[in-house]
This record gives sequence, C-alpha cells and structure tokens, in this order.
Amino acid sequence: MKRFKAWIAVWAIIIASILIAFEYGKVAPAAPNMMEILGISYTTQGLMMTMFSLAAVAMAAFGGNLIDRFGARKVVGIALAFSVIGNLVALFWTTDAGILVTRALEGCGYGAVMTAGPGVIAAWYEPKKRALANGVWGANVGFGFMICTLCATPIMENGNWTSMWIFGLIGAVLSLLLVVVLVVMPPDNQRKDLLENVCLSDDESSKHGPFWGYMAPLAILAAVMFFLTGGPTDAFNSFTIPYLNVYLGWEEGIANMCSSIAACGMLIGAIVMGYIFAFAKDKGMVLLINILLMAVVYFLWFRLDLGIAQTYVIAFVSGCIMGAAPTFYFAITPDAARSPKTVAAATAVVVLGMNIATLSIPAMIGMILDSFGYEAASAAMGTLAIIAAIICLVFRNMYNKTAGIGKKSSK
Repeated sequence: MKRFKAWIAVWAIIIASILIAFEYGKVAPAAPNMMEILGISYTTQGLMMTMFSLAAVAMAAFGGNLIDRFGARKVVGIALAFSVIGNLVALFWTTDAGILVTRALEGCGYGAVMTAGPGVIAAWYEPKKRALANGVWGANVGFGFMICTLCATPIMENGNWTSMWIFGLIGAVLSLLLVVVLVVMPPDNQRKDLLENVCLSDDESSKHGPFWGYMAPLAILAAVMFFLTGGPTDAFNSFTIPYLNVYLGWEEGIANMCSSIAACGMLIGAIVMGYIFAFAKDKGMVLLINILLMAVVYFLWFRLDLGIAQTYVIAFVSGCIMGAAPTFYFAITPDAARSPKTVAAATAVVVLGMNIATLSIPAMIGMILDSFGYEAASAAMGTLAIIAAIICLVFRNMYNKTAGIGKKSSK
C-alpha cells in the first residue's frame, strides 16, 4: 500500500506538470488568429510569453520557501487556482492589458508545479528508484508542448483562439484536481530524502534565515548551467521551423515534422538520462559530456543544408542530446540542497535559471538572427554551451567532494 501511495503522488505531480504546460504551448498556434480577431501586435504577442515567464520566475523565487514551509499541496493548489482564473478571465477580458494580466496569472501555476515536482519525487522515492520519474519530469514541458501543438490543428480548424484557451483551461483544472486530491507527502519518518546523507541536518538548518536554502552553491551552479544550455534549446525550438521553411525553403508541413521529431527525441533523451543519473557514480562527468554534445548540436544545427531524411535523423539525435540535460538539473536538486527540507528552495533556484533562459535567450538569438544571420546565431548558442561546460567542471569538483567521490580509503 505504501508503494501504491508513492506511485499515485509522484505520477500525479508529473501528469499535472504536463497538463499545466499547455499554458506554455497554447500561444503559438493561437497567435495568428488572435492577431486577426483581436488585432494584437507582434509586441503584445511577445509580451504574452514574457508575462507568463515573469510570473513563473516570481513563483520560483518565492514559491520554494513557501512549499518548504507549508507543503506542496497547499501552495501549488492555490497557484493553480490562479491559472484557472486567468484562463477564464481571458475569455472575456480581451484587451491587450487583459491578455497580459491573465497570462501572468496563468504563469503562477506553471511556476509552482515546476518548483514542487522534484521535491515530491525525492520524498517518495529513494535515489535508485527515481530514474523513470526524473526522466519524465525532465521532459514534462516538451511533452506538454508536443501534445498542445498536435491538438492545435484540429482545434483551430473548428474554432478560434478561445478554443485553445479552453483547451488550456481544461489542462489547468485537471492539474489542480490532481494536485489537491492526490499529491500528498509521506510522514517525515518515511520520507526518502530525509533519510539521505546531507551536508547539514534540519535542526542545524533551522538556525538560518528563510532564504538560506536558496543560496545552495550547487543549486546556483545548476541554475546557471540550465540558463546557458536551456536557453539555446528554447532558441532551437523557436527558430528551427523558420530556418527550414523560410531560409531553406522546405514545405511548412515537412519543417513542422522535423520539429516534432526533435521533440520526440527530447522526450527519449530525458528518460534515458533519468536512468543514467540514477546509476552513474560520476554524475558530473555525465553532465559534462552531455553539455559538450549540446555545444556540437548548437554549433552545427543552423549550418545544416542536407536532405530531408538525413536532417530528420540528426534532429532526432539532437533532440535526445538536448532533452537529457533538464532531467539532470532537476534530479540533482535533492543532492544540491543545503538540507533535506530545503529541497524546494534549491529546486526554485534551478527553475529560476530555466525561466530566465526562456525569458531572455531566444530574444537575444532572435536579435543576432536579424543582424547577422543563422551561422552567427549558431555560434552564439554553441558558445553559451561551452561556457556551461567550463562551469560544469567546477560543479563536478564541488559535487564529488560533497558526495565523497574519489576519496581514497585510509588503510
């Protein structure tokens, strides 16, 4: 029965994260119709994602401490209620201001779920049993985005932008129900994360201020690496279809299929990384190799001009490589936290890096594209990954010292 409860709670938060990711994925398919019916500008279209990401960043910044103090169910449930309200109000408040305000409300639930998930997984599952859960968690946004885009064609053919918002509303309501009804934490004496070796005990950590958990060095380094590698991945997702369709002259459907194949690869890469993370002794080396492979992808992708079949194969392999890193960043948070009960705060720092990347890197790459073209954009993306690899060397050294890896036993 204990194992059954763990399965319910963990997979409820995972499915909830996929459902709330509809809020992230619904904008792109609906945007052309919103421009036609509501007359929104390109600027407003961009600000829709900006407001969403800002709210997610704020939720990551403050939600981690709240989750550590009051529990995932209460905090995430309230935040998801804001997402539901945002979807509903947006159907009636269709001015530019209304759209942006409601997008911020929608981002609250997204940010809260993304902050709470790794802590729930760590509480119920011991490290060796987290592989599949961490793998799927690392791919949750991509998986939700893929479902949203696949459903968008029939939805938009039979409706308008409000149909996509109703689709997002359904996802938010289901996510709220899953969290409120099924996401529970085990008693402290049964929590797997509290039984693990950590740098400091919770009794000692309670002497520090409420923001102490956010200052975990390993979590900060993971957030910086997430920023440097996740941002280029967002740029890959944003500009691959224009590159293939507009720049190389591919048919739109073929270009869309290439993007979908890459997204499928990201899902597989995330799951595989979950298993590698669970059993690899030198986890920092695993991340370093993955980041270096990502650098190769970024340097080469927007320079490719091959046949359709070859590009599809490269897109799938590239997706596997890019999809692996987020799993690592989320899975490392229980080890990166300063104490067992500051896991949510450490996760919040990592989520902060992810959301700031989404907020800034695609826009930066877009400006480079406008001024210098795709090859320069590719070089910029690859350079960011190289910087992340350098930081990973520091991260690996610190993590191995914390975990006691590489120490020779005294005779």
